[in-house]
Amino acid sequence: MFPRSVAMVNSILMLHPEAPLTIADVARASELKYTPAASALATLDRRGLIRRVRRLGQDAFEPNRDDPHYPMAYGTALVDLPLAEPLRGEHVQAVFAYGSLAKPGGGNAGSDLDLLIVGDIADRDALTERLAVLGARIGRSIDPSFLTPEQFDRAAREHDPQVESALAGVRVMGTV
Repeated sequence: MFPRSVAMVNSILMLHPEAPLTIADVARASELKYTPAASALATLDRRGLIRRVRRLGQDAFEPNRDDPHYPMAYGTALVDLPLAEPLRGEHVQAVFAYGSLAKPGGGNAGSDLDLLIVGDIADRDALTERLAVLGARIGRSIDPSFLTPEQFDRAAREHDPQVESALAGVRVMGTV
């Protein structure tokens, strides 16, 4: 796992539909100051997980899809999504990313991030709004689906396509 600032920058670069991004773009999206964002980018660059390119006369950064560790960096970007704040106070057992963006390099610029949230959620509308704020930061709309643990267990037993897709995707957090 990465330190928090590097993890956030990795998530921004791996999931953002508009790449490459300048240091200022990354700092804005990650809500980091310029210097910590630049330091996080340097760490990812040294590890070969991103590449530096020139865009409009400035250094910009994008995922290095040619690096053999790209699939791992992409999966880590999903696992390291900053979900703690949006999920605070909710009784969440597990979160799964599924659909096109659950696959390294999957989706396109208009793809949303599908999340299946398993738990007893008191206010789904409020949680959806908090996830929309996170989605704006990473440049992707987040499309949450909610199941109680009982609904999830029943759907898994019945081979529900959405639950099977979620189970084949990336477990972002928790256990079921």
